[in-house]
Amino acid sequence: MNWNDLRYFLILAEEGSLSGAARRLRKEHTTVARRIEALEDAVGTKLFDRLPRGWQLTIAGQNLVPVAERVEAEALGFERQAKGDEAAHGVVRISVPPVAGRVLFAPRLAQLLTAHKGLEFEIIGASNVVNLARREADLAVRMVTPREPGLITRKLVELGVGLYAARGYSARVPEQDWEFCGYEDTSYGAAKKEWVRNIMGRELPCRFRADDTESVRQFIAAGHGVGVLPRYLADGDERLELIRADTTGESRETAWLVVHPDMRRSPGVRLVMDALIKAADSISAEFQV
Repeated sequence: MNWNDLRYFLILAEEGSLSGAARRLRKEHTTVARRIEALEDAVGTKLFDRLPRGWQLTIAGQNLVPVAERVEAEALGFERQAKGDEAAHGVVRISVPPVAGRVLFAPRLAQLLTAHKGLEFEIIGASNVVNLARREADLAVRMVTPREPGLITRKLVELGVGLYAARGYSARVPEQDWEFCGYEDTSYGAAKKEWVRNIMGRELPCRFRADDTESVRQFIAAGHGVGVLPRYLADGDERLELIRADTTGESRETAWLVVHPDMRRSPGVRLVMDALIKAADSISAEFQV
């Protein structure tokens, strides 16, 4: 049996669909199906019923979930212990939101690679929260407050935001006709929507929502409406004008550094943590208000 197939089994059990598991694992859905079939062949029993609405655990599959979780926990603990004892070389997997990673942290991380020839980085530029206990990443930068128990967290920086529109939009379009370029219905999106409601005194109609900041910026720049953007991204965009800055910090974004305790001992991970902290410390004060 390939013990790594247990990871595919557990994530498919959680997601309930090949497409959901493939996104989590960052693999093709055919690869996920093949690994599950290999696991079923190895244990000699059917673990999932392939239904039109998704993959549903069989009774045998349900019974094996807690066993697989214990085996996975031990295997991951072994990996973290081994990685924590290694020298500063090998692959460090870093989860960071795409825009913040590219604009704020990538230059410092690039310098680190230049200085340490034995290191390799794999950047996971996804907006979703990765599971550090499962080694989906070695460490993460998050724009939401970490809630999982047992992780080490550090506040990196608080970033200011503002309400922006395309240059000239506020002069061309009467305020009562403004539309809102919003984010998906998450805690992040809800907070931004609530702040705009508070400063405008009403809720703006919203016909566009996205799960990434860059898409929101492009729609605002194209003149569709107004929206909330981090100042480090929008202030330098000549296509945009700042309508209202969040001077009271109601919608300010906090960047957190999160790492599993076992991984903190890894020399490579420690180097990356130091680089991220220095990158945060060097962020201009104007982008923090």
